[in-house]
Amino acid sequence: MALSTPNYRPDIDGLRAIAVISVILFHIDKALIPGGFVGVDIFFVISGYLISLHILKDLGRERFSLVQFYRRRIKRIVPAMLVVVGVTLLLTQLIFLPEDAEATADSALWSLFSSANIYFWLHQDTSYFAAASNEKPLLHLWSLGVEEQFYIFWPLILMLVFKLNRSKLIFISTLLVAVFSFLLGEAVFTSDPMFVYYMLPTRAGELLVGALASQIVLKRKSIPYQIANLIACLGSILIGYSFLTLSEEGIFPGLRAIPPTIGAAMLIIAGHYRNTWPNQLLKIRPLVWVGLISYSAYLWHWPLLAFLRYGRFELGISEEIIILLLTLVLAWFSYRFIECPARLSTRPALDIFFQQYAIPTVILSLVALTAMKIDGYGIRWLSKDYKTTLASIRDATKPAYEYDYVCQRQKISSVDLNNENCIVGDKNSIKPAAVLWGDSNAAHYIGMLSIFAQEQKFSFRNVEIGSCPPLLSDPENFVATKRLIACRDSLQLVKQNLNDFPVVILSANYPDYQARSESFLKTFFDTVKELTNQGKLVIIIGKVPIINTYDRTCNEKALSFPLIECKEKPVRLSELVSSINNQLSEFAHSTPNVKYFDITEYLCPGNQCSAFDKTGASLYYDEGHLNLSGSWKIGKDILLRSGVPAAFTVINQWSNSAKLSTMEN
Repeated sequence: MALSTPNYRPDIDGLRAIAVISVILFHIDKALIPGGFVGVDIFFVISGYLISLHILKDLGRERFSLVQFYRRRIKRIVPAMLVVVGVTLLLTQLIFLPEDAEATADSALWSLFSSANIYFWLHQDTSYFAAASNEKPLLHLWSLGVEEQFYIFWPLILMLVFKLNRSKLIFISTLLVAVFSFLLGEAVFTSDPMFVYYMLPTRAGELLVGALASQIVLKRKSIPYQIANLIACLGSILIGYSFLTLSEEGIFPGLRAIPPTIGAAMLIIAGHYRNTWPNQLLKIRPLVWVGLISYSAYLWHWPLLAFLRYGRFELGISEEIIILLLTLVLAWFSYRFIECPARLSTRPALDIFFQQYAIPTVILSLVALTAMKIDGYGIRWLSKDYKTTLASIRDATKPAYEYDYVCQRQKISSVDLNNENCIVGDKNSIKPAAVLWGDSNAAHYIGMLSIFAQEQKFSFRNVEIGSCPPLLSDPENFVATKRLIACRDSLQLVKQNLNDFPVVILSANYPDYQARSESFLKTFFDTVKELTNQGKLVIIIGKVPIINTYDRTCNEKALSFPLIECKEKPVRLSELVSSINNQLSEFAHSTPNVKYFDITEYLCPGNQCSAFDKTGASLYYDEGHLNLSGSWKIGKDILLRSGVPAAFTVINQWSNSAKLSTMEN
């Protein structure tokens, strides 16, 4: 059942199909199409084009009605969205962990009022240990928020311009605002990447590229076939280039959003004038069919994937194909039985507003507010056993950063560097002999190091900066753009305070930084040499084994999520971790005043690594971090088995020698 008009363009539905398929494949497996996320930007161009074309035509004929415009938007967007929100909201209240169910209810509430993008800008946790964003079932509705906010402002702006009889300035002003939007994304990304990604001011450029395309086709009556074909081919190349070369690592949107959006606009413009061969390809029936159901496909695919990932279901090739097919089946049912009846309704605007938006929104809002009021427990709030069991599981796997004596921060302040709580170890030590410096991969060793320090009668200060390597040089090549300023400022403060410590203990997520730039280890070694040249003893602690199969929340989820399998099998020590640790060890053994230690032999007997001890108790927080209780256990186990490792037995001696040298000078 296709809904068409005399001016219907099947090639635009074909372009919608390309956009939605790219997005779905990217979300299923990023390796399939690295730049597939730009499908959303192609959707924005199409929306900007069709909306602007309709408004400008009606304004030119003096028959544009704002009420009828919003009536059509409600019929087109709202019913299917409300169904997806309602189903997702109810399911999460039954099977998600309470805080995740509550967060979903919160995001649902914002989504109902066209503000999902604002919610995720303000409230999405992007810290290192944050829950995976691909498990948030309504995250994808941010794009609807952007579009719906555009629909509020853009018709009013066009009406005002026409009322002032300044239609000749529309194109120039639209172009300037679009350029400003792309440049704003570039300028603001470092300070607020979430704003850039989610908010209308930095996304408006993509919608306005579509608006520019609509103005071009209204002004120019025709172009030669050869020119149209060239435009279409260039547009296809730009889109294909974006799919294959763009990634989430750099600034986006911004200037990198220009190629896919311009490419989409070129295909739309060329198809308006001529039946070019790229536009003919977009008209093939399977693509047009997918294009017709693309909105529902976009709505359903993300919650489906989020639920599967939340439940730890493995996604192999066969599972990925099933997910794609299931998405298309759900999308067809949604299109056939929700979208089409809603869009075919001939009821007046007020009836449409109440029946298709206001009444169901009030009902879903009450459900969401109730869920938030009972902290996302749903019917589980009645069960004391559920709460008690959940709390017990969580206490056993708390991460380092949840303890007040662990001074892990996203940005270090001078207060942190003078905080007495950040000194751990032997309580009788007058002054800390060492400083533990690094990122979260240093923080999770605090329990183990405290055992050694108590045995050896020394204390140490800990200072850890999230996703920021312990370097005396600039970290730019090794950290994400959004973390660079905080990392730089924190490192500068730490460097100013290193003179207080004769011993420096270092640890970091070496593989991650090395993956960003192969020069990391060399840069890290240069920092170590500089510290030893200052007369310090440097102790390097290696990377813990990575247990990719570990999920600390599995036993929590299993309390209410059906069919979850939480049994963990030991895994082989990864070559990546082994190689990194070997390089660290070799450097330490060949460099004066440098010691090395790692706990691989304690976690990987027979080269088989486990996140659990012999009693079945968890030692890990996530796949690459110990929980702090596990850190203490490992320290005690090492002490019982072999005593304090040699690297840490010399700390007091080195500290006393440094004090004596200072007194003599």
